Amino acid sequence: MTADGGTPGSGGFGGGPHQLPPVTGGGPDWAALAEANEREHRRRRLRLRIGAGALGVALIGGLVAAAVALSGPSDRPGTGSAPAVTAQPDGPASDSPGPSDSASASPSPSASASASPSGSAQPSGPASAPAGAKSTDGPAAPPNAPAPTLPGLTLGGSASVGSTAGHTGPTLVLHGFADGWADSGSPVVDTSRSFTVSAVVRNNAPTGGRAVVSQGSDSYYSFYLGRDDWGTHNQWVFKVQTAAGAQDNTTYQAFSTAAGAATTGRWTLLTGVYDAGAKKITLYVDGVLQQTTAVQGVWQTTGGLQLGRVRYKNTWSDFWDGAISDVQVWNQALPATAVAQLNGSGGTSAGTAAERAWLLP
Repeated sequence: MTADGGTPGSGGFGGGPHQLPPVTGGGPDWAALAEANEREHRRRRLRLRIGAGALGVALIGGLVAAAVALSGPSDRPGTGSAPAVTAQPDGPASDSPGPSDSASASPSPSASASASPSGSAQPSGPASAPAGAKSTDGPAAPPNAPAPTLPGLTLGGSASVGSTAGHTGPTLVLHGFADGWADSGSPVVDTSRSFTVSAVVRNNAPTGGRAVVSQGSDSYYSFYLGRDDWGTHNQWVFKVQTAAGAQDNTTYQAFSTAAGAATTGRWTLLTGVYDAGAKKITLYVDGVLQQTTAVQGVWQTTGGLQLGRVRYKNTWSDFWDGAISDVQVWNQALPATAVAQLNGSGGTSAGTAAERAWLLP
């Protein structure tokens, strides 16, 4: 071996040739780089998709939470709309004169309106009333409520029968309309003989003649119990027609006194008596004698008994605005003691059975 590590006997410098590594290409591996780049792009796209999905879920959740927070129970107090309130209409004005010595004023609206479940216009008034009855704010039934029939009577379209606050028993509720009435169709009272008519009433109209009970033919009435109003005259009245001919000068009347003025807003017992033997008519208000008037007799007509209107010179007039109850007819002249007893019972009993009666408790 030589000093430089060569093999003895080899020729040249350093002996035989050295073993070198294989020679490879000197450029980059483009295929591998492209594949690595593609893998990186795929990872980025996946990360973007995952992030976008998470963001969408977060946004939807936020919107749902906001909607839930803003919404609330549909029946919370104050969130519902208020029910519509309707007011009960007042009676129409009429140009027809009332059956009195002067023309009566036309029907007027009730004195003042008060709130009620039906929303009707009702008057207020004094709290006084006959025994057994109390003051009330007006009829509870609406004007167009279905009206049950009363025995022997036909009811007009706007008449209704029901309870009225402050009064015991059924009432006929009328509103001053031309179709507010009850009609027997044929005479109930024989006016050639003694008779008594009575009713407990509440008047809602501040002006105008108003008929409670009457009886008459095609042209005129035989008798009339109600309210008489003209000028400064505003009284309860019981009046009769003494002869045929439809003339005011054959009408005889018994009025209430100044203390018995026909006020609104209170229950009142009205009683009219015709004594054929004594030839006189008498009016009682709440059982108290008001006036007695001499008459020659009472004209007998063929028309029916009316509640809430009167036949006057071939025209229906004086439509009642208010409530009517405890209507009774006797075929005799009740004495003052019986009328006082009638008042003490609240208008229901005079100690003598009535020939006909309606709207009793």
